[in-house]
Amino acid sequence: MKYDLIVVGGGPGGLMAAKQAAEDGLKVALVERKKNMTEISRSCGEVFYIRKLSASKAGMHGDGYIEPVSLEVQDYKTVFHFPGPGFSIEFTGAVKPYINWIEVAPNKTAVYRRKNYIWGYYYDKEAFLETLLEGAKKAGAEIMPGTIGLSAENTKDGVKVQVRGPSGDQTLEGKKAIAADGTSSLIVESIGLNKKRKVLGPPMKMVEYELEGTEIDLPNCSWIQLCVPSVNRLMTVFVGQRAGERMFMATGAEETLQGMMNYPTFKPWFRNAKIVKKTAVTAGGGGVRTPVKEPVEGNVYVIGDAGSPIETWIQGAVASAYMAVKAIEKELDGKKGAKGYINWWQQAFYFNKPEYWKMVFGMFALANAWQTDDDVNYLYGLIKDKVGVPQIMIEQNLEQIKTGRPELYKRIKEGYAQADQMMAMATAP
Repeated sequence: MKYDLIVVGGGPGGLMAAKQAAEDGLKVALVERKKNMTEISRSCGEVFYIRKLSASKAGMHGDGYIEPVSLEVQDYKTVFHFPGPGFSIEFTGAVKPYINWIEVAPNKTAVYRRKNYIWGYYYDKEAFLETLLEGAKKAGAEIMPGTIGLSAENTKDGVKVQVRGPSGDQTLEGKKAIAADGTSSLIVESIGLNKKRKVLGPPMKMVEYELEGTEIDLPNCSWIQLCVPSVNRLMTVFVGQRAGERMFMATGAEETLQGMMNYPTFKPWFRNAKIVKKTAVTAGGGGVRTPVKEPVEGNVYVIGDAGSPIETWIQGAVASAYMAVKAIEKELDGKKGAKGYINWWQQAFYFNKPEYWKMVFGMFALANAWQTDDDVNYLYGLIKDKVGVPQIMIEQNLEQIKTGRPELYKRIKEGYAQADQMMAMATAP
């Protein structure tokens, strides 16, 4: 075989896999469809979470990777620590702490999910990717930018990967392969793993503006969610940090961003703002699916977003890359590694647990229940000055809502009943 390992996808997971495998002495090829591999050309929150963001009664992480991580800020570098898998990554790019997580109603009533402690960091993702890419190159990995991984085929002795690059189509042969090509993974599709997944919704679309000159009168170092049904009933608008004094706004449609910038309550925030960059992304080209339960098919290992409903976040991408490489190295050494990786995957991500789907469908149930801006003003007014997850706190105040707004109470109860049905479908064998 020409390669020990072929990695398809050059995001954080794919770059981490190529870097780690090459450093460990494997002969590695990395293919990535983008010519400029480190350029961020799609919407991305660029958050490294260091705390479990309780978004359910289970007290677990609100989305992806749930093993503990930490971030150590030193004089001239930052170190990302992953104590579970047992590795660290040094980084010299920009980082900024997130100290608050605030949800804001149309009348500006604020509810804090997290208040006055560091729960995560903005990190410069382009610089992070450059760090991993340089490490992979230095270790001797063969890098193939502008090359799309079309399909993979397990063979008796290894795997064949069909790719299309600047010189046309070709077949790469290796002992093992890693699918790190995102939620619309062609590799996952080609090896048949999508047949075992349920489609639960349409693809998730996100549009993002990066802005200069915002004047947001909320505490600095805050992740902000704006909930305004008259602008967009089902999607909140996310506001977060970028390098320097820049901020970003993101949601499912450009019209929603424009509507929020012109909404009377928030218009003063943007009176002197200038859009300096616009990006978009459609996650899950085949629709939002249940996760890949067993992310190994023959000699092909699935990591990061390629096996998730939407995303594993940065820490999940690089952690799964490291764990997959270590499992592959065991297999190449004649030992059993695949089962250990599968078991780790099933325990390391919140989306493999029923509580995750209760959280997801519970959010949409609430979004379906509130129909007017006044509905949100009323609900957030009940929990004003409290710290916690709005969905949970609202559920805990149902009797008060039943008395004060019986029609709203009825819609919320109907929404939760629909969420339970959807959760049952998502978690059924």
